[in-house]
Amino acid sequence: MSISQKELDDLKHKAEVSSQNYERLQKANERIQVLEEGLLPDDVPSEDGKVKQLEDDLADVKGRLAKAEIIETHPQLKDLWQEFQDFRTKDDNKGMNLKTAAKAFLVEKELLTPARKGLEKPTGGKPSPTSTGMSAEDVKILRESNFKKYREMLAKGQLKVE
Repeated sequence: MSISQKELDDLKHKAEVSSQNYERLQKANERIQVLEEGLLPDDVPSEDGKVKQLEDDLADVKGRLAKAEIIETHPQLKDLWQEFQDFRTKDDNKGMNLKTAAKAFLVEKELLTPARKGLEKPTGGKPSPTSTGMSAEDVKILRESNFKKYREMLAKGQLKVE
């Protein structure tokens, strides 16, 4: 019983493939055993670790973006950033929105004073008559002696009748 060279090469190839498959199976079994025991070697990254790392990275990027946005809106916070962070950690300010906390911090430090206009200036109506410096007695004499001038001054609003 003699085996041809072709058959011999075919058998060697099958044996090699079989041994490679056996090695893969052994590695997979070892990994399953390690995962079941909860002992992860350094070369096997944890899926939970990857997710946690990605979440941390995302939170870091969001924090930097929010900081840049706040500093762009309120540039005076750039020099006071650490003090602002301390302000946010106080019990009264925990959980406050970042923008709201920034406004509250600036108002508390009196760095942000809102421009208040107050009451509007009156725009309509008759102006109050200018004082003529005449007493009621003088106005009475003018009315009785020079009625024409009295009417002119009264029409122009120059007389203030007391």
